[in-house]
Amino acid sequence: MSENPRGWILALAPPGTPRETPEPAGSAVTVAVARALLGAGPVAWAVQAALEMTEEIIARVPEHGGGPAPFATLRSSVESAVLLALRGLLEDVPPSAAAAAGAITEEAAAAGQEFARRGIPLDRVLRGVRIGHAHLHQALIAVIDGRPDPVRREENHRVSDLLFAYADAHASRLAEEYLAERARWEAGREAERRRIIDDLLAGRNVPTDSASATLGYELARHHQAFVVTADDRHTTGDLQRCAEDLSRAQAADGWLSLSVVPGRVWAWAGWRAKPAQGSPARRLRPPPGTRVAVGPVAFGPGGLRRSHFGAREAERVATATRTRWYDYADVRTLALATADDEQARWYAEDVLGSLLADDPRTRDLRETLRVYLACERSPQTAAEQLHIARNTVTYRVHRAEELLGHPIGDPMELRLALEIAGTLDRDPEPDR
Repeated sequence: MSENPRGWILALAPPGTPRETPEPAGSAVTVAVARALLGAGPVAWAVQAALEMTEEIIARVPEHGGGPAPFATLRSSVESAVLLALRGLLEDVPPSAAAAAGAITEEAAAAGQEFARRGIPLDRVLRGVRIGHAHLHQALIAVIDGRPDPVRREENHRVSDLLFAYADAHASRLAEEYLAERARWEAGREAERRRIIDDLLAGRNVPTDSASATLGYELARHHQAFVVTADDRHTTGDLQRCAEDLSRAQAADGWLSLSVVPGRVWAWAGWRAKPAQGSPARRLRPPPGTRVAVGPVAFGPGGLRRSHFGAREAERVATATRTRWYDYADVRTLALATADDEQARWYAEDVLGSLLADDPRTRDLRETLRVYLACERSPQTAAEQLHIARNTVTYRVHRAEELLGHPIGDPMELRLALEIAGTLDRDPEPDR
């Protein structure tokens, strides 16, 4: 009896144990329909392949990234496309027949709409489709190459031709949804608000009265900016409510929030009279999974811009810490010192020398010396803050001096260099 030429599809299975296989990212309906036709093994293979494709697309087209929520959207779209392609390959039907039978899922449509709202250029979206198609084609051909002739020869050409047709159909569907959503978005008030904010942040002249009317927020006032970010447990509405709570806590006269990408909101609180120094909002605890970066208070359209970039600098400098509240006032010196990465590294190298070595022991010496100097050279206070013995502090300070090559003199430059060193190995978050 001759081998079923398409039986290899039903034999697909991911490497590793079932416990190591990732959970599906697509809708329960899409996965259930695919399992009913393909079986559990091929669906698990498709889920694993889609995850790898998603990671490769983001690595090569970074615009698709930006946090857990964008990753999940892209992965769901890719996974539905892989499952649809496997079903088409098994049944040997072209995309047009699959569409007529109602087999095309909605994940691609939803992804195309989100890509438009995020402002990802369409050519970058389609490049992601091409990268995913190439990855899937290579993976399937590798499986086919392990089959005996004549299955290998017959399936190689069939799969290549049919898979290209599915990739083309997927790209067309994405583009249609993208363009339709982009047209709706461009015509909407939210798009106009975003354009005004973009102009303000770019330092362009904006008619204050008309811009204030469109934004629903008076620009001729004192502003304090917030950048609120979160993982995928929180919706945009959650983040906007968090920003509103922060504004209310400071008795602001008004507030403005703008969703940038899923999991990220820009917001401003405003006052007609300059608020007193100190932030009552600091006493608030952001919801679990959320982080808030705060800019300085500044006046007028230029102040809105100034405060926003201060909040983003606070986020940049403090993002590696475990705190959920980043205040520009706490890090402005370090933000200035590290604005030019190369110059900052040179400065730290010049001041610290061998004490800048990247190994755990030297990092402990740097941190101990940093806390010791911040505690006005009190070994006991430093020991209490670091939760180590006083003698350990003394030993580490002496060892740090040996690596510096001289005793500690004026600590100003040394303290700044130690703070810079703490930022050098951090992975900055994407500019979103």
